Amino acid sequence: MSSIKLESNASGTGIFTIASPNSNTNRTLTLPDNTGTILTAASTPAFASTIGVGGATAAASGAGITFPATASASSDVNTLDDYEEGTWTPIIGGSSGQSGQSYTLQVGTYVKVGKIVVASFRATLSNKGTISGTYVQIKGLPFTIQTAEIQSGSPLYFVSLATNWITLNLQTEENSTNAYVWGMTAAGVSRTYPAASDIGNSTQLAGILVYQST
Repeated sequence: MSSIKLESNASGTGIFTIASPNSNTNRTLTLPDNTGTILTAASTPAFASTIGVGGATAAASGAGITFPATASASSDVNTLDDYEEGTWTPIIGGSSGQSGQSYTLQVGTYVKVGKIVVASFRATLSNKGTISGTYVQIKGLPFTIQTAEIQSGSPLYFVSLATNWITLNLQTEENSTNAYVWGMTAAGVSRTYPAASDIGNSTQLAGILVYQST
């Protein structure tokens, strides 16, 4: 059985106090096997492993902060309450839906820090199927876009369209997981939106979209 040793410091005059909690239940303090010094009020925190916050179980590898799978949202605007990395499946679809599609490549990754989402993707069709609705969209973003009247966008890489375009871009659709595709077929003062007929059976779209989630 291990023993507990409390040792005084001959050069110090302060009193070391272990106070019992104001509770009727038992409390246990378990010290790790690693060597080191317990933090004091005057210490600058330093951790050699991962710590869990918000009820999350600390990761068993590396060193850092582990957040819970579902964010424990804080009302304090200066508190970072979420971090996540993962994958998602991008869809080249229409504002009213899509069906009968197949892809040769369909990959997406994301990083979420607080409410900010950085979503990267590449999707290459082998059969565009039926794209319905007025607008072509990138669908399936990993988190719902904020509801406020604030839109974000980004340039869109494209290959093998069915018609000629000089530029394509993305525009977020609020309170959804979709982004509109828009662009220019010639120099002008306003944008236009591709239709299903502008998408070919081997069209490839790729990009990085940064937006704020709800």
